Amino acid sequence: MQNHGWTLFLAVFLLSLNLQAGPLPSHTATESEARQAYERNLRLPRTRPLASDIKPVPDTADFAYVLMTAMGLFANKEVTNVRKIIAQNLPAGVKFVVLTPALYALSTRIQYSKWIPANRLVVLTDFDFGTENGFWARDSFPIPVMKRDGSGVSLVAHKYFRNFNSHSKIAGSVGGKLNSQPFTFVGGNLLADEAGNCFVVDSDRRFGLRKEDFQSVYGCSQVHFIPWIAGIGDVDEVLKPLPGGKMLTNQEAFKPDLEALGYEVVMLPKISGYRTYANSLVVKDTVFMPSYGVAEDSKAAGVYEGLGYKVVPVPSKYLSDALSGSIHCQTMAYPKMNMNALVAGLREALN
Repeated sequence: MQNHGWTLFLAVFLLSLNLQAGPLPSHTATESEARQAYERNLRLPRTRPLASDIKPVPDTADFAYVLMTAMGLFANKEVTNVRKIIAQNLPAGVKFVVLTPALYALSTRIQYSKWIPANRLVVLTDFDFGTENGFWARDSFPIPVMKRDGSGVSLVAHKYFRNFNSHSKIAGSVGGKLNSQPFTFVGGNLLADEAGNCFVVDSDRRFGLRKEDFQSVYGCSQVHFIPWIAGIGDVDEVLKPLPGGKMLTNQEAFKPDLEALGYEVVMLPKISGYRTYANSLVVKDTVFMPSYGVAEDSKAAGVYEGLGYKVVPVPSKYLSDALSGSIHCQTMAYPKMNMNALVAGLREALN
């Protein structure tokens, strides 16, 4: 009987690993999902008070957490390597939070603890089997905002265009206060600089939200809608705000308007299809940069290195070519939050 018990345990364990290796969710909304998103946003109040006490967290803030959705051992090799490379190269003191269904908590912990010390790993579990819809974490996870006086950080949970109900679990894991909103949006189409100025591509992934909506919910000082000329329509494919008034872009067409706004524009190499070096993750002095095995990789790395960053190349050919996404799309990053709430959230996540 004892041998049968171990056989059953091993079978369930291997099954749990294999179940995590299903097809990745599409990065784009179906026609039905998009229509429902537009209809929901049309019901928003036409006049909303502008937020004066908060501002969006800039894309290069002093992050304390990097979050992703976990994938099983039998996932596509490149998908697994993205998680492995980020976990192994996170700057000191930054925690890695991985969201997984509760059934896969053990296998996830075993897998990721090979890549990052246990005291920097948070395995966040949820009983909702829609967690795989959080693969595009930048789109689905709550978006951080901060008090303008620097006294605190909270998270804005928007509706995602497909089922994803782990917002409160995510907030609990990092000690953040959750502010739920009724509109549909994708976080990859919002970037902010240090002054709280926001950039959004005027694409169908805006789902009809107006500038006033971004100002009232995220505290954007100014909202700049830019033309949709590349990619699937997310701003993190074409821009990267950096400290000191610098702005990276891979589109020459944006340069005059950005310079007119006062930015020092630095050009990234432009590359074919959905490949883009702007879709990087900046954590402290480290840039996790998409790489494609082409000559432009070294040129793009040189741009980031010339700005003082350590570059960690992350292969992204499969993701960019097949799924129209890359490193920034799969990750979310949060600054340090309330410590008391953090302890409670970690206890819940780890038990």
